[in-house]
Amino acid sequence: MKKLYILMAAGLAGLALAACSTGGDGDATEPTAAPTSPPAAAAAPSPTAEPRPAAEPTVRPDMAKLNYGPKSAEGLQAILGTGDLGVGANRFGFVMTSQTGFVTEPTTQLSTRFVAEGGEEGEVVQQATAHYQPWPYGNRGLYAADLDFDRAGTWRVEIEVVQDGTPAVAELVFEVGESTSAPDVGDPAVRSVTKTLEDVVSLAELSTGSLQDEDLYQTTLAAAVDSGMPTVVVFASPAFCTNAVCGPQVEVLKELKDLYKEEANFVHVDFYENPHEIQGDLDRARISPAVTEWSLPSIEWTFVIDGDGTVTARFEGFATLSEVEAALKPLL
Repeated sequence: MKKLYILMAAGLAGLALAACSTGGDGDATEPTAAPTSPPAAAAAPSPTAEPRPAAEPTVRPDMAKLNYGPKSAEGLQAILGTGDLGVGANRFGFVMTSQTGFVTEPTTQLSTRFVAEGGEEGEVVQQATAHYQPWPYGNRGLYAADLDFDRAGTWRVEIEVVQDGTPAVAELVFEVGESTSAPDVGDPAVRSVTKTLEDVVSLAELSTGSLQDEDLYQTTLAAAVDSGMPTVVVFASPAFCTNAVCGPQVEVLKELKDLYKEEANFVHVDFYENPHEIQGDLDRARISPAVTEWSLPSIEWTFVIDGDGTVTARFEGFATLSEVEAALKPLL
């Protein structure tokens, strides 16, 4: 298994609050934090091997800080949404803001460079187009591109966007591990025995959100993975959507379930083991055992798993209905 962990100024915090405060995913306020880099990733077994026991994280994944790039002369700033990156193919996602709010141009152009020890940069290794993925609420979205990193270490990406006919460039510096922290494409899904409706008195013990859909808690994740049907699992805590790359992921899961209920399993695992006891105070929160078993380094994840129990797609941060549906449909 490949294994990896990443407020803006006051004006952006207000924007993030407005964008995150929707539907079943609750209100959110993003605390101010300095940029941080993901931690080094652990070694992983081959795709056919059983996952190794997960170690307790040294940093609570729900408290992981985002990686903010510097503001450009034009006021552009990029925020990395996918900090769990490893050597090989990756979904690379980021949010961009400007002096007037979130950037929503259809595409941006990416150029990546490896940064050697001492800060010396090499030639451009890869160029790609990142496409804007609009979110269901508010004027906000995430840019996503497929990038392939050929070595571990420090990388820099230049992001060029054209607004009102004028090009401008933002950048991000980030770490790529030898492997990712969370399961990667091709890895076996972890058979976590998650709680179901039969284990609780009410849905309030299974989710922090106001969206209450019993269908998402009918089976354990382990049973879903071993059912022979594809599975989509979302790890998220809807009421604590607290950063610029977090969105209404459980609502997306419900929409997918409504479309493909007879053809796949759909499971929500709240990030917290005790949603009903938190009452707005995260000091009371206990991390779900499944989060630790899956080695998740940040607070919102979606995995698509085939009928053989192999991860075929993974999404860190918010993923749109179209993104997840495109990953699921080939398995049906």
